[in-house]
Amino acid sequence: MEWGAAGVRQWPVPVAGRFAGRIGHPWNTVQPQGQLAATSQNVAVEWTPSRTNLSGSVQIDAVQMSSRLSTLSPMGSYRITLQGGSEPSLQLTTLDGSLHLTGQGQWVAQRLRFNGVATAAPDKVEALSNLLNIVGRRDGARSIITVG
Repeated sequence: MEWGAAGVRQWPVPVAGRFAGRIGHPWNTVQPQGQLAATSQNVAVEWTPSRTNLSGSVQIDAVQMSSRLSTLSPMGSYRITLQGGSEPSLQLTTLDGSLHLTGQGQWVAQRLRFNGVATAAPDKVEALSNLLNIVGRRDGARSIITVG
């Protein structure tokens, strides 16, 4: 599959939640809602039995995100950057908002290995506490997110 030299794709609020619900726990419980926009640069994906090969880069902005697990809406906006290579990488950063997400990962063979941290702005801890308990292992005010 190739996206060409460059491109922009956008998905409405319901698509973000449906996609996340299909990737399993805890995201099916979180049921995120928001606007997704993807920008690509020279992306080509090749699936083989032993690995997924990605070349180019994809930037996904998840804007005005909310969850049924929090009374705070929106919680924030985030950027996911996928970079192709021999072991494609993923980086998560917070653009704005009260829920701060950071992390990085790599695809090793067919599996994503990701480590991240979720924290709440000091004045929004109570509104985000349930969400922080679900998305990772609590370590004081932080939630440690591990995938793979």
